[in-house]
Amino acid sequence: MKDIDLALFSGADIPIEGIDKLILHQPSIKEISMIGEKQFFSGVRVLIIDKSDLSNQGERDLSNTTNFQIFMTIMREEKAKESKQAVKEVFSLIIPNAQIIFSPRALLINCGEYNITIDEENFEIFQNVLRQVFCLKKDEEHTKLSGKKAAAIAEKIKKGKAKVAEIKGDTVGSVYARYLSSLSVGLKFPLSELLNYTIYQIHDLLERFSLWTSWDIDIRSRLAGADVKDKPEDWMKNIHKD
Repeated sequence: MKDIDLALFSGADIPIEGIDKLILHQPSIKEISMIGEKQFFSGVRVLIIDKSDLSNQGERDLSNTTNFQIFMTIMREEKAKESKQAVKEVFSLIIPNAQIIFSPRALLINCGEYNITIDEENFEIFQNVLRQVFCLKKDEEHTKLSGKKAAAIAEKIKKGKAKVAEIKGDTVGSVYARYLSSLSVGLKFPLSELLNYTIYQIHDLLERFSLWTSWDIDIRSRLAGADVKDKPEDWMKNIHKD
């Protein structure tokens, strides 16, 4: 797969290798605020849905079911109109000015002069890039579903009535508002500047600032004569290892 590490860090648009002509825009926090944080992550959660998150507790075996099939089941579900709308709004941010069409066997993206098809062959490539862009890994606790919810979804897939569960998280206030507020004070950056950063850039700053703070406290403590036995982590270490 093409190396996109520097593109993620710079906030640049990302041509997705394996999906012809598809260039993904990394939305800033300000752009995400246009549709709302909860709506944004509701749509993202549907887009990155993975069958491994659905514990096989129902009668149906999902081993022969693809992520794309689960996604399309959700998009066809009459009761999942809110999820479908959230997905469309996410697409309005990551592929601006494109028209999204859900056909029986593919997701069609009309960009005016050309069309892009996302289907069984390339959907997981698309998902992998989204996870990197939005800092959502398969093994992170907040992207998984509880056993009861997983069983419920597996059963609904069997009946053709699947729907996605909302991302686990705080129900009051914006997570990224708190992140940006903290960084603005800690780094003495104008809030207006941080609002133009992407999710990846915000996560990078948070992690690096945390490491640097621990290192700085350690140095100050040693200079003050404190008996410090443990060494802090290298604040310049690679924080983006898989």
